[in-house]
Amino acid sequence: MFKPVLIAALLALTFGGVRAETAQIAAASDLKFALDDLVARYREAYPRADPVQISYGSSGNFAAQIQNGAPFTMFLSADSSYARKLEDAGLTVRGTRRDYAIGRLVIWVPRGSSVDVARLGPAALNDPRVRKIAIANPAHAPYGQAALSLLRTYKLEPTLKGKFVLAENIAQAAQFASTAADAGILAYSLVKAPSFAALRGHYWLAPLGSHQRLQQQMVIIKNGENTRRFWSFILSPQARAVFKRYGFVLPREQ
Repeated sequence: MFKPVLIAALLALTFGGVRAETAQIAAASDLKFALDDLVARYREAYPRADPVQISYGSSGNFAAQIQNGAPFTMFLSADSSYARKLEDAGLTVRGTRRDYAIGRLVIWVPRGSSVDVARLGPAALNDPRVRKIAIANPAHAPYGQAALSLLRTYKLEPTLKGKFVLAENIAQAAQFASTAADAGILAYSLVKAPSFAALRGHYWLAPLGSHQRLQQQMVIIKNGENTRRFWSFILSPQARAVFKRYGFVLPREQ
């Protein structure tokens, strides 16, 4: 006969979550602080759910990696185009491409800058004291694409192109803006985070209609059904409140 201790061990191996699969989430880097907050809340609400691991980066790079077989189970993009691209390629779970937030842009200058960006808005970038402007690389980062569209709206792109410092993603652009540039066109969600707000920089918040819309969408990748609970949590009222606190605009109730 099996001893009780051995039976308990066998039950633990079978039912105790030892083989729990980690949900591998690819997320746009503008989500860094909001999503870290949400993951902590999710773990508290569902302590027995599969573990969630977040990788942050640019949406375009993640979409390419997923198309090449990267083992992500869910993708949170900074716009709708990359999520739709994966859906069109047949790489996602049907019906899971959903809006979860709308991103916003700011023009930010470091503490100590004498450029009055809050008053001047985009025109502040023409100031000769602004020699370098950090933006996310528009080749694969929606926030970089939105930054260029903002400058086109105000007819500034041709005169400012030589000032750009291109970052791999919007989180790196925020780092560059605070260390190696004189200004940055950044995600409002990063500027709102306590650790970045502590830098006490100054910013101008761009109107939503002034740049390419950052309609942020998420989708479950095929074979990622263990992510379904986390996907639902991102659409919950609790998650929406967190997104709002970090400066995102909320899509209509879905």
